[in-house]
Amino acid sequence: MRRALPICVQDFREVREGNYLYVDKTDMIPRILSDGAKVHLCTRPRRFGKSLNLSMLDAFLNLGYPHDNTWFDGLKVSDCRGFDPHRNAHPVIYFDFKDLNATSYEDFLRKLGLNLSRLYRKYGYLADSERLDRADRMDYESIITRTADSAEIEYSLRNLSDMLFKHHGRKVVVLLDEYDSPLHNAYGTTFHGDVLGIMRGMLSSALKGNESLAFGVVTGVMQIAKESIISGLNNLEVNNIFNSDFDEMFGFTDDEVRAICDEYGHPDKYDEAREWYDGYRFGNTDVYNPWSVLKFVKSGFVPRTYWAGTSGNSIIDTLLDNADGKTFDEIGLLARGVPAPKTVDPTVTFADLRGRPDNIYSVMVMSGYLRAEPSGRSHMLSLPNGEMCTLFGEMVSRYLERRCGDSDILRMIMDLTDAILVDDVPVIGRSLSELFHSSLGYMMLDSEHVYQAFIAAILLNLSRRYDILLESKVPGPPHVVIELKRSDSDAGDDRVLSDARRALEQISKKGYTTGLRGNVLMYGIAFRGKEPTIVSDTTTLL
Repeated sequence: MRRALPICVQDFREVREGNYLYVDKTDMIPRILSDGAKVHLCTRPRRFGKSLNLSMLDAFLNLGYPHDNTWFDGLKVSDCRGFDPHRNAHPVIYFDFKDLNATSYEDFLRKLGLNLSRLYRKYGYLADSERLDRADRMDYESIITRTADSAEIEYSLRNLSDMLFKHHGRKVVVLLDEYDSPLHNAYGTTFHGDVLGIMRGMLSSALKGNESLAFGVVTGVMQIAKESIISGLNNLEVNNIFNSDFDEMFGFTDDEVRAICDEYGHPDKYDEAREWYDGYRFGNTDVYNPWSVLKFVKSGFVPRTYWAGTSGNSIIDTLLDNADGKTFDEIGLLARGVPAPKTVDPTVTFADLRGRPDNIYSVMVMSGYLRAEPSGRSHMLSLPNGEMCTLFGEMVSRYLERRCGDSDILRMIMDLTDAILVDDVPVIGRSLSELFHSSLGYMMLDSEHVYQAFIAAILLNLSRRYDILLESKVPGPPHVVIELKRSDSDAGDDRVLSDARRALEQISKKGYTTGLRGNVLMYGIAFRGKEPTIVSDTTTLL
C-alpha cells in the first residue's frame, strides 16, 4: 500500500502517526546535539523542509510527549543510541513567526500577541507552579490575557524559558521557525523599523545571555545580519545554502527522488522530475525542491510550477520593476542557459536593494530562484531547472502587463509565440512592435544584447514545450532558431532588410542548427529602434 503524501503536513508526529511518506532526515538530530553551538541559524528557501525538521527536533526532545512513542522507530536516529538521554528530556519552546502579515504596527502587535498567548496556553501548568514567584505570574498573565505591552512582548520568549527552567529544573530548547517572515512582510511599509525593533528584542533576549537556554535552532529564508536582528550573539552557528554541515537535510537528494518515483509506480518519471525540480546546490549536495516533487507525484506526475504559487514572487517583480538594459541583458543570459558571474552575499536583505540593483541576485539565490556555485571570489548564477525557467517567463509576462497597465500584453505575447511556431512573419513583426512600443524606453535599446535578452525572456513562456531555449523536446513542434541584429536608428529600409538577411544567413554559416533533427524554423530579425524587420526560412534536418 502506497503511503499518503504529506502535502501541507508539517507536523512530524502527524506524518509518522498517519503513515505519510517521510524522507528520513533524522540524522540531523545527532549533528545538532553533538555540535556544541548555542544557537543554530539555518536558512533555506521556502518549502524546503525547515518546518518539518524543527517539528522533528521538537518530537525527539520535548519532555511533554510520551517517552514510549514510536515516531523514530526504523529511522536513522534510532541507530544513534548515545543520544537517547536527550529523548523527550527537555522543556521545548517551539514558536512559528509566519502568518503575521499586518496592515499596521498595531495590527502586527495584536497578531503577535495572539500567537504568543496560544503558545503560553500550552504550558498552563505554570499558572499553578509553586516554583514561580509573583513577578513570573504577572508576566505569564499579561501574555495569556493579551494585555502585554511592547516591552513585555519583547521579553516573552525569554520570560517563558525562565519559567520553564524554574519549574522543570532543566534548561530549555528554543525552536523558532521563519524568524525573518515578519520583516519580509513589513518591507516597504512605514512600520518596518518598528517590527524590526520588536523582533530584535525577542530574539536577542531569548538567545543571547539566556542562562535558561540549553540551545536554540532558528530557521528562515534570509540571514538578516546587516539589520542586526541578532547581532553580538556569541556561539551562533550559521548554516546557509553554501554550508555543507546540513547540506542534504533540506530538500530531496537524487536517490531519494528516484526512490519516491519507484514507490509510487513511475520509475520512468524520474528523468522528468530531475529536469523540472533538480538543480539546487546546498553545500556539496545537489538537491530537488521537495514541495514540487511531492506535488508532481500527487498530480499524477504532471510537471508544473508548483513551488511558485506557495509565496509571493515579489523578488522577481522587484527585479523587473527596476530593470534597465543591463538587467535585461543579464536575464537574457540566464534564460539562454548562460551562467552569470555575480557576487552573492548571504546577509543581503530587502532593505539592501535600494540603490544597489545587483543585490537582488543575492536575495534570489537565498530565496531559491537561482542556483549559485562558487567560482573564485564570485558565484556563477543560473536557472536551476525547468520550473524556474517557466516561472521566469510567467513573471516577465506579468511584469509587462503591470508596467503597461494593458490587458492586451498577454495577448501580444501569445500572438507572438503562436506566430513563431507557424512562420507567420507579419504577426511576428506586429507583435514585437507592439511589445517594444508598450514596454521599453528607447534609452534601454542601446545594444543588440538588450533585444536578445528581452525576446528570450518573453519566449520563456514556451519552456513547457522546449528544453534549452527553443529546441523541441516532443515530436511535432518545430525547432526555432532566432538571430537578432540592431540596425542604426537612421538606417534606410534597404539597410535594415540587409541586416535581417545577414542575421538569417548567420544561422547557417555558424552552424546554429547543428545537432537538431526534424523541422527547423529560422528567423533573422533586425531592429531599427522599436520596429522589427523579419525574414524567415525553413529546413528539415535528418
